[in-house]
Amino acid sequence: MTHPPLIAAPAGGFEDFGLDATSPVLEVEEVTKVYPGEPPVAALRGTSLSVARGELVAIVGPSGSGKTTLLQLMGTLDRPSSGRVRITGLDAAAMTDDELAYLRATRIGFIFQQFFLAEHSTALDNVADGLLYSGIPLAERRRRALDALEMVGLGQRCDARPTQLSGGQRQRVAIARALIGRPAIVLADEPTGNLDQATGQSILALIQQLNQAGSTIVVITHDHAIADQMPRKVEILDGQIVADSGAVPEAAAVRASQRGAVVPGTTSGRRRRLDLSDIARLASAGPRTRKLRAALSALGLAIGVAAIVAVLGLSASSQAGLLNEIDQLGTNLLAVSNGQSFTGGVAELPTKAPAMIARIDGVQQVQTTGMVSGAKAYRNPYVPPGNTNGLTVQAASLNLLPVIATTVGEGRYLNAATAQEPVAVLGAGAAERLGIDRIYPGERIWVGGQWFYVVGILNPAVLASPIDSSILVGYPAAEKYLGFDGHASTIYLRTQTDRVNAVDELLAATANPENPNQVNVSQPSSALVAQADAKSALNGLFLGLGAVALVVGAVGVANIMIISVLERRSEIGLRRALGATRSHIRTQFLSEAVLLGLLGGAVGVALGAASTAVYAHTNHWATVIPTEAWAGGIAASLIIGAVAGLIPALRAARLSPTEALWSV
Repeated sequence: MTHPPLIAAPAGGFEDFGLDATSPVLEVEEVTKVYPGEPPVAALRGTSLSVARGELVAIVGPSGSGKTTLLQLMGTLDRPSSGRVRITGLDAAAMTDDELAYLRATRIGFIFQQFFLAEHSTALDNVADGLLYSGIPLAERRRRALDALEMVGLGQRCDARPTQLSGGQRQRVAIARALIGRPAIVLADEPTGNLDQATGQSILALIQQLNQAGSTIVVITHDHAIADQMPRKVEILDGQIVADSGAVPEAAAVRASQRGAVVPGTTSGRRRRLDLSDIARLASAGPRTRKLRAALSALGLAIGVAAIVAVLGLSASSQAGLLNEIDQLGTNLLAVSNGQSFTGGVAELPTKAPAMIARIDGVQQVQTTGMVSGAKAYRNPYVPPGNTNGLTVQAASLNLLPVIATTVGEGRYLNAATAQEPVAVLGAGAAERLGIDRIYPGERIWVGGQWFYVVGILNPAVLASPIDSSILVGYPAAEKYLGFDGHASTIYLRTQTDRVNAVDELLAATANPENPNQVNVSQPSSALVAQADAKSALNGLFLGLGAVALVVGAVGVANIMIISVLERRSEIGLRRALGATRSHIRTQFLSEAVLLGLLGGAVGVALGAASTAVYAHTNHWATVIPTEAWAGGIAASLIIGAVAGLIPALRAARLSPTEALWSV
């Protein structure tokens, strides 16, 4: 077989970590490992092993012999039941979990049988992740990753994704990732187990060349043919080393001389937190690789936020439109109407009431309408008498329209001549109920048992809603043809804007000095504001529905994150092997949940704002999205994402590296 040319050591060489040529890189001293159970299982029984700098060692044994357990202990992924494990003189037993994580990040490299490559990342990024937790900036990580890929012969495939690589090339990427940090020792677990024989031999040749270039490598295998190719072969059976081709008395003497001089692990001061860019990349890994699932989990939050934004936006837009309309219509309109008499009947306003009101200081215009009792209006005389459609007949003064702030939509209004004749003008609602949408010559309706000609249709009277459902006729015509008594039932007046309250206080006594308590006084613009407030009272209901949707979304995010933790145990185990602390894992999954919340919130705000804009445009309102609506929606989704992701993140952080890695 033709092998690639000998590989040179990486730029800067492999770190010696202060070790001389005789100092062991790895020491396993009388280590035992007992797994609880009934009965307990002893995986290792007093195992001792020493690996010097620059060695290439094969540990071989059948399944169940304790190889994997020994690898876990040598890699500090697990702690022994008894005995000591030292890496470059550092006693693993004396270290905290964070210090062990940093030790793995800087002094131990792992090569796994399953490769454990992120399929949606390039080979360069997969290799660069080998330095993610060692405190090295991104630019330097990528530069060294390219050097490592060049070292294993894949410099030209640095932009390829794992799915575009062969099995042998993927294992080379994994080897480059293990070597990028120039570790003191590389632990290879069945590195050829998933490869065909030819590819496996090329990987073994690569491992031998890396060893010749200075790497200290321990290969775990069950294949004696592979172990026979290594300079040193260690056989393990039933948790004990039964043969070691490289064991010499000098190594044992060196080990014994250093037992009393263990260097404690004090590397935590060099460790750093992940950069925001690193956190963002890790957090987006789940949503990027599982797009549909991420979209569905964020959908509930999006619906809830959209509902909240739309409710608040529509309410604000509606109120803005109403206030603008009130502004245009004016707030200085007052209405005086007849109330109830002492006996409970309808009181009458004195015939002189309009003239008396006109004398009040600050009153600018006074116009009236009078309810014509007993007069009913129909489209024609053949309509059954009971089908009144809620229409009323009112006598109206000639200058009424400017005072109540409405105009003629079709035809014309009453004048001095038509007010004397059987002529009517229809309110906007009355015309609709009668089925009349335009004025034709000779158009007429049946009013009070006779025909009245229709000459006009009014636009809606926002400030005087009773006018909309009324048939308006002139005072003289009402008295002549309909038996009207001439008493006004409603007096509309405009005042100086700064005199509204003062005039309001005088109206009842002025309109009916003898019985002011039988007079009702109102400000129509205030009624509109109250109407807006009544509409906004319903906002609480819709906001509650939005909150329910947010809760459903939170449950969805939590469920997705829990499933994600279960599915990505191998990734968690790999990151722990690469040097991630529990805090790093917790931050990664919590950030992913927050990102899902942010995505849901952003989509919800966009949907809510869009629906508000469409509805506001349809109703000719200004589109208003209150700051508390969009900002509150985003904040709520972020908080909900964080709360929903907290338990899954804690669960991921508590997962032991060995349980995660070897559960696949």
